[in-house]
Amino acid sequence: MDDVLLNRSAGAVKREFPLGYSASLDGARGLMTLGVLAAHLHYYWYPGAIIFMDTFFLMSSYLITSLLIKDRDSLGKVNFRRFYARRIRRLLPALVAMLAVYTVAVLMLGRPWAPERRAILATLFYFMNWARAFEWPMSPYLGHAWSLSIEEQFYALWPLLFTLLIPWRGRPGRVALLLVVLAAASAGWRWWLAGEGAGLARMYNGTDVRLDGLCLGAALAFVRKGCPWLSSAQVVRVLGLALPAIALVLFVWGFHASYYDRQWYLWQSQVCMLLSLLLVAGLVLCPRTALHPLLEAAPTVYLGQICYGLYIWHHPIFLIMEDHLKIGLATRVIVGVPLTFLAAALSYRFIELPFISRPSRPVPSPVHVSNA
Repeated sequence: MDDVLLNRSAGAVKREFPLGYSASLDGARGLMTLGVLAAHLHYYWYPGAIIFMDTFFLMSSYLITSLLIKDRDSLGKVNFRRFYARRIRRLLPALVAMLAVYTVAVLMLGRPWAPERRAILATLFYFMNWARAFEWPMSPYLGHAWSLSIEEQFYALWPLLFTLLIPWRGRPGRVALLLVVLAAASAGWRWWLAGEGAGLARMYNGTDVRLDGLCLGAALAFVRKGCPWLSSAQVVRVLGLALPAIALVLFVWGFHASYYDRQWYLWQSQVCMLLSLLLVAGLVLCPRTALHPLLEAAPTVYLGQICYGLYIWHHPIFLIMEDHLKIGLATRVIVGVPLTFLAAALSYRFIELPFISRPSRPVPSPVHVSNA
């Protein structure tokens, strides 16, 4: 849950999505974040929020790969300095602010410091997913940072791997096919682990078993960039008609899917991933469907814009109230949810936007842009 390209909030600097801004992606992100919050308030309210985590990875990979493609097209290379500076400005200040407040809170509450310190370090240095995968002893209050860790690991490595694909620039279909093969390998590895009885924590948190969503999102960016058939009238029409049904299936499935069900890792996650791919493709390709009025409504788009703050703040707030303070569910809803939204709104307005809006250092135009 990361890189939201902002352009429609009051006071925000307009930012152009590299292959066409899609407000519906912001709206979809916002609504899916509500599903995650519901699951963390009370797991059985919406146990299948795990579906949305894969969709988040897919969206994030699509956006990041599109930025890299734009860099390659305009500069003839990937501007690593600018890319990593943008990622740091987008993600780190808000996370550091949350961790600072969290550290003060756990010290004031008298929480045992050793497990808290390990959790803070795992969050700050983006290895929480592996800490959870191997069940290292630490506080669970920051456990949600597993997804941030996977995305940051992807951000760190993907631009470097992307440069290896530059000679394939004129063959985006082949690049996409390679990425689909890698996605299938990751899904197959997850299936094999499930069949061999691997622990749920390992199958849920490992970067290696989450590469399918990241690879499929990147593949979609390459296909959209260089495969005209994807934007053909027939494909767009079919996707547009199917999009509401796909969204409905994913939403309803969310009431039945479960992190604890081994069938999720054997086959359900693969099916939901393909449906998520169709959902994201439909949202970025189809100019108007029955879903767009809901997803592009101003409140829904705003939810998407503050979803990073909602995500990083909600879990420690909810778990401290439930586990440490022993506060009942009704009070957690009445107090915890507004507190989470307040923290997210303040983070967005006073931390995220100022850093996002800071202009990057201009990059000189190259004398010659290679077509290789």
